[in-house]
Amino acid sequence: MTRPSLRTASILCLALWAAVWLLFLVMRLGPFDVRTMPDFGPALLVALGVAIVTPIVATVLAGVALVRQPRVPLNWITLGCAIVVFVGQTALFVMSAWLCC
Repeated sequence: MTRPSLRTASILCLALWAAVWLLFLVMRLGPFDVRTMPDFGPALLVALGVAIVTPIVATVLAGVALVRQPRVPLNWITLGCAIVVFVGQTALFVMSAWLCC
């Protein structure tokens, strides 16, 4: 893989993460009730899995891009954004009441 493509893949992972969370936010705050739709649960579980995995993948890709080109400021910015997203999402999941027994 070329160096810019790793950075681009990391940015796309972060954009996908933001799109999935925006989808969850729209479903939560909007008047549309997804509980009435049959067989929509597996799609939401896949979306939750994507939201959990993409910050990890983005952090790894940004880290590899940074190791290959440490002097490029955009690599540092991308890695910082990926780490902030990962830490923020981890804190959100740890503080959430629906994860505990």
